[in-house]
Amino acid sequence: MRFMLLISLSSVAACGPRGGAGTATQDAEHAAIEVMAAVDPGMPLDEMLKLLDEYLANAQISGMESDGEEYFLRAEAVSDRLLQARMPFEWIPSEQYTLGSRLRQVQSTADRVLALLQTGAARPILLEEVEALRADVIDLRKTVAQGGAPAPPSIEALLAADSTRVAATASPQADPVTPTRPQPLGTPIRQ
Repeated sequence: MRFMLLISLSSVAACGPRGGAGTATQDAEHAAIEVMAAVDPGMPLDEMLKLLDEYLANAQISGMESDGEEYFLRAEAVSDRLLQARMPFEWIPSEQYTLGSRLRQVQSTADRVLALLQTGAARPILLEEVEALRADVIDLRKTVAQGGAPAPPSIEALLAADSTRVAATASPQADPVTPTRPQPLGTPIRQ
């Protein structure tokens, strides 16, 4: 009984506010909860990127002071949900890159800025990072507006469809029960 009470009390103490980074973490959790209510899975990507841009713009305008931190925390929470958006296409032809990979880069950058915020980085550094993140989001919004294409076939699909590869590995005399041994490539050089 005493042991259970001790565990319960230590759990309550561990979950309580500690100030500093603990407060920023709690603020991030509250921002995530607010964003989850506003952002539905399957929301169109362009709408989600617009919301992300608005939060980043407000964070930038406020100089990343208390209101700015709140806006940034909301922006970071939106970035965490980007891959749940309804994707208009898979491939960005102008960049020869997948849209999902670009979205993961935005998420990664937002997470890095959040880490800087939680560790107490100087305001000029935070502002510079938020500005760079916003520029990337604006560029991505333009890219999405231009449209894209289906992703090119994977290497596995290309290899499976390669008729010369299939014909070279299939032997008409091979017994289907007995596995064949690999054959050397080319003809041996004779001297």
